[in-house]
Amino acid sequence: MPYQHEVKTTFPDLIINQIQIIQKICSRELMDGDKVLKNAMGEQVIEGDDTRYSFLQSVEILGSLLSPYFGKSKIKFNEYCVYCDTELIELLDSKDFKKKLKEIFDIEDVEKIKKDEVLRSQVNVYLLNDKIKEGRKMFRALIQIFKNNSFLGEESYGDTATNKANSPLEAIDDSKKDVLA
Repeated sequence: MPYQHEVKTTFPDLIINQIQIIQKICSRELMDGDKVLKNAMGEQVIEGDDTRYSFLQSVEILGSLLSPYFGKSKIKFNEYCVYCDTELIELLDSKDFKKKLKEIFDIEDVEKIKKDEVLRSQVNVYLLNDKIKEGRKMFRALIQIFKNNSFLGEESYGDTATNKANSPLEAIDDSKKDVLA
């Protein structure tokens, strides 16, 4: 029987794999994956992955993995997650969102959005694009957490060696305020 080498996946490996997933998603244009084929019989919709939602979900997974390392950072990850899960109908009561609708679409009456399918679709695309902008900001903040915790080691990440006594994988559990190893 040939020698089988057991491969252990480390936590930094998981983080790097998730970053690679996000890079792969972003290497293509973030867009709806559905395609409409028109022929003599009519239209056929072929469903595909919507890379916009895949991006948002992948950033959320990365944040969930890195959350024990947030420590005293000012990352508003929970707010990001809530925003990504928020539907248009929920935002139509928000004063801030109504203000944005007025500025961008010149809409004062949200009932118009509820009744007009084309307008609602445009506002939904605007909302999704805004979520993507927030996702990009969150991704940059998460990469900073990754870097601050030296998951790749100083030599391979480009930092100078500082304190080898501290493990780069020490995390702070905010709920218990204990150090995890």
